[in-house]
Amino acid sequence: MTDGIESLLPPAVAIILALITRRVLVPLTIGILVGTATLASRESSGPLSVLTGTASRFIQTIDQSVRDWDHLHVLAFTLLLGAMVGVLESSGSMARMISGWTRRVSTRRGGQSLIGFTGLLIFFDDYANTLLVGGTMRTTADRYGISRAKLAYLVDSTAAPVAGLTLVSTWVATELSYLQEGLADAGIEATNMTFSVFLQSLPYRFYPLLALWFVFVIATSGRDFGPMWAEENAAVQKPRSHHRQSSAGSWPDIFAAVMPVGICLIVISVVLVTTGLQEPAASEMSLWQYFGHVIGSGNSYLALVAGGAAGLIAAGTLAIALSGVSWELVVMGSAKGMLQMLPAMAVLWLAWALSSLTGEDQLNTGGYLASILNERLPVEWLPTCVFLLAAFIAFSTGTSWGTMAILTPLAVALSINLQQALLVPETLLAASDTAASLAMSPICLATFSSVLAGAIFGDHCSPLSDTTVLSSRACDCNHVLHVRTQMPYALVVGVTCILFGTLPASWGVSPWISLLISAAVLWVIVRVLGKHPQPASS
Repeated sequence: MTDGIESLLPPAVAIILALITRRVLVPLTIGILVGTATLASRESSGPLSVLTGTASRFIQTIDQSVRDWDHLHVLAFTLLLGAMVGVLESSGSMARMISGWTRRVSTRRGGQSLIGFTGLLIFFDDYANTLLVGGTMRTTADRYGISRAKLAYLVDSTAAPVAGLTLVSTWVATELSYLQEGLADAGIEATNMTFSVFLQSLPYRFYPLLALWFVFVIATSGRDFGPMWAEENAAVQKPRSHHRQSSAGSWPDIFAAVMPVGICLIVISVVLVTTGLQEPAASEMSLWQYFGHVIGSGNSYLALVAGGAAGLIAAGTLAIALSGVSWELVVMGSAKGMLQMLPAMAVLWLAWALSSLTGEDQLNTGGYLASILNERLPVEWLPTCVFLLAAFIAFSTGTSWGTMAILTPLAVALSINLQQALLVPETLLAASDTAASLAMSPICLATFSSVLAGAIFGDHCSPLSDTTVLSSRACDCNHVLHVRTQMPYALVVGVTCILFGTLPASWGVSPWISLLISAAVLWVIVRVLGKHPQPASS
């Protein structure tokens, strides 16, 4: 087991190359090669033996990372949910349903609120959210004098945050997988803890939660500031059409769009509860504790696969029966949805391989970092530092998924190892029990959440982000204008998250208190800095 500075090389190389190339797959591959070469050099002498050892370990690492049963479940769920999204898009039922809702809107504030609310409903995939909401709400925005820059902001600032918060999305299996890798690197082998830690971490996801809150504060107040106010003011001055759409989404469209997602949720819940009930529980538990035990003990990977399959079957059946779509189009939509997920699956595969090399039984990168940081970095600063680092990587590379792949396992293991280093020997339990208890600590929960939160924050500020590009395209907005008008809002939310979220959470302040204070601060900022656009003079 390597515990020297060379253990930092694989993730460091991956991060630096990702920043330079603004890509993820090649840097991850090179990082894996560096890791296998480091291990091979420890076991062999001579260039030829090191070279053959590196090649052998590289193939073995890549192969083992995809043979893991939990990893296969993650890949299966990603494909199934991508296929379900593809069917919903190809049938057009969700697009028609959204279009029909616009008939109920009568004011600019109502139009903005509807756009934000629609973004919340399409919670299962950020790409589908961006393309569906942006594409169907352009006429609504024009009708009520909402600028394309504001439309792009409303779409972009709901898509990734809501997908990163919900339990049924193309993000959740990926997050669970990276979290489990980090827990394993810290010496926690109990996979039933992964979902419990994930659920407990949700209130600590300050940026996604507050970004959604800020969207509705802006929408309902009708106020804006910075470059966005100039765009909104110009949009209000323009003459607009008062034509109202005559067609609305019929009940078959609504049923065909909503039921697959509902069935997916129901099946996931049923499988989680069914498998969780098979695990014995302690005799003295409150109702809430028992519920948490059942959910946490459930087979989350099996539940996700079962739910994804049920959702796909329901989507295809209802598309044929209610939307009049041919089975050929359903198959094509499924295939297209699966193909859209392949790049993310490739990142997953390589991230698993890199994470396995930095684990405790290989290079022990987390252990080495903990050993050099335990006296230099106060553990209370870790969530904030991880948030800023994730934001920087996501801003530079334009990918929140790649950021999570590189940072999550390392950050989770580091948060546990740093806390273990502070414990006196008399207070230590068995190593695995101590690590398991520290995984539920506010610092570990906040650190894990800070990776996702920082990645989304960096994405919202980055002109390279895929969702930022998709948002500007779907909303027919100039891309540079979208970035320029969204960035001040993202920065306001990001700074608020640090001052009233990650920092207080590290000292044990309840995340719910931090969220309430942050929400109040953001409301005050909009009231003080925001202005209503000036209506056109008669």
